[in-house]
Amino acid sequence: MTLFKQIALLVTLMFLLLAGIIIVNDFKRTGVFLQGRLQTTAQDMATTLGIAISQSAAEADAPGLEVLFNSVFDSGYYSSIKLVSVDGKLIHQKSQKIELDGVPQWFVKMVPLQAAEGSTQVMKGWSQLGTLTLSLHPGYAYSGLYTALMSTLKWFAVIFVVAILLLWLMLKYVLRPLQKMREQADSITRNQFVRQEKVPATQELKSVVVAMNRMVDKVQGMFADQQATLSRYQEQLYKDKVTGLGNRRYLMDQLQQALAEPSSFHGCMAVIRLVHYEQLRDRHGYEVTDQVLQQLTHLVGQEYLGLRAQTCARLNGNEFALLIAADENSVVDFIKQLYQAAAGVEGFDTIKHDVWLVAAVSVLETGQSLGDLLSGIDYSLSQAESDGPYSIERRVSDTLHLPQGKMQWRQWLDDILKSKRLFLACQQAFNEQQVTVQKELFVRTRNEQQQVIPASAFMPMATGLGKAIEIDKAVFQLIQHDPALWQSKVPLAINLSAAFFELAEAQEEFDQLLSHSREQGVKLCIEASHPVLMQHPVMCLQLSERVKRSGHQFGIDNLDPGLSLQLLQEVTFDYVKINAVTLTGMGSVEMASAFQALKTLTDALDVQIIAVAVDSQQIFDQLTTLGISVMQGNFLGRPE
Repeated sequence: MTLFKQIALLVTLMFLLLAGIIIVNDFKRTGVFLQGRLQTTAQDMATTLGIAISQSAAEADAPGLEVLFNSVFDSGYYSSIKLVSVDGKLIHQKSQKIELDGVPQWFVKMVPLQAAEGSTQVMKGWSQLGTLTLSLHPGYAYSGLYTALMSTLKWFAVIFVVAILLLWLMLKYVLRPLQKMREQADSITRNQFVRQEKVPATQELKSVVVAMNRMVDKVQGMFADQQATLSRYQEQLYKDKVTGLGNRRYLMDQLQQALAEPSSFHGCMAVIRLVHYEQLRDRHGYEVTDQVLQQLTHLVGQEYLGLRAQTCARLNGNEFALLIAADENSVVDFIKQLYQAAAGVEGFDTIKHDVWLVAAVSVLETGQSLGDLLSGIDYSLSQAESDGPYSIERRVSDTLHLPQGKMQWRQWLDDILKSKRLFLACQQAFNEQQVTVQKELFVRTRNEQQQVIPASAFMPMATGLGKAIEIDKAVFQLIQHDPALWQSKVPLAINLSAAFFELAEAQEEFDQLLSHSREQGVKLCIEASHPVLMQHPVMCLQLSERVKRSGHQFGIDNLDPGLSLQLLQEVTFDYVKINAVTLTGMGSVEMASAFQALKTLTDALDVQIIAVAVDSQQIFDQLTTLGISVMQGNFLGRPE
């Protein structure tokens, strides 16, 4: 029961009690007064009528007496009048039955009033004519009492309604800070921290509001401290001190995530080498060399042809690695534009005869060996260096047969969409009891040679050609029309592409998928990569609310602890997926505080950590030691 209802009930009881006391007390006092007044009126009327009869010449005339008696009956609630002679004979009598109009019978029974009688001696000169007796019915008293009761009740009702209305308005105003505090508490459950800037004047509420604000500040400070601790350790472990970019360890971590089966990154890796770096350092010193590296850092972080590297790292002393979500041809054009920009940089052009740039580009393929990738890149860089300054070599894939050129790619993508050659694979995530907690779905297709083509091989080109949103729609349809997915009732994890957040063309199909899964009684786990969600925070918040309203879950795929974790406080997430190598690296002795900060953040926000890309017994054992209970990877089960 609300506070208003409780106070309103108390006020109602007090009003009823007050009204009852007033009415009963007033009835008693008025009843006694009216009873006496009835008796006085009856006696006065008897005396008046007796005098009128004594002075009348028709004291023995029945018609004359009838006229006098009627005049009395017409003036009030008189029930009977009789005139009796001295010897007891009835001279004249008149009576009538009194009907009470407008007074209910229950009221007459509740308020008993006695009929009043008045009598007088009627004289004729000095001789006594007889005795006149008059009975006055209490009808007019009942009518007056009932009218007074109704008037009192009406006024009480009006006052009661006004009092309740004023009470409601007063409570709404006085308790507004309590409503704000409820909103504060709800905001904390949504990982948001809101302070009440307006402190109420009521002392009791003021102390509560101040305490609530103090708690919000403390919780927010705790989150800020944990995030700062995590960022500080990430910077120490993964950041290059000279350039401010990620270091080799950071790049290896990102590559392992990109090459893992659940990866949401689809694109290429480019490595740019500064040739004759050592000679430059020996000739001009560390200051000039560091200045050149910083200029290159600025260049690789810029946007060219609408593209920007999602990951930038200093691989070695003279090599910069870029992960770009685009097809191979687009990445080559990106590097050519970077070469042109480098030629115009002040300071760099003065030493361009001493050093120059070369580059190698490789498509990232799911399941590819990291060692094979790096050795192939290194060989391509050697080839580029032998080709001369500002050359670019591509690492040719010897495993997959894919189209060459945008026209062929467009035709091939149209063909697989029209012929519905896309299909799904799923990989299970298990908890510590080896129970499946979710199945993550991956989209794949086959080429003319019946080779299985993962999404990482065709999604960059599909994105560049504007086909990514069509693939999203096709995947939504595939999920809905695959009865095998719905039989086990295991939650299904779906990774949304960047195109889904940038365009609104697949919203209807997405809502149909949410409704269909709700009808099937299967929960969906909707997720997207950390960088994509950071680029679209508004859409991320809206999508989270839609997913939550439908009874499903929302999560972050490939959470990067090196990026800002502010998103965790702004949007309600159910889980985050983190690469197993990242977690084991944070669990090392030098990173123990960073891992503890991450655990504190996720536990406080009630966000579950799911380790992905668990590929060995050693990693599995390390994660178990760290207390990670949900894992996914080829060691536990390959995609089916």
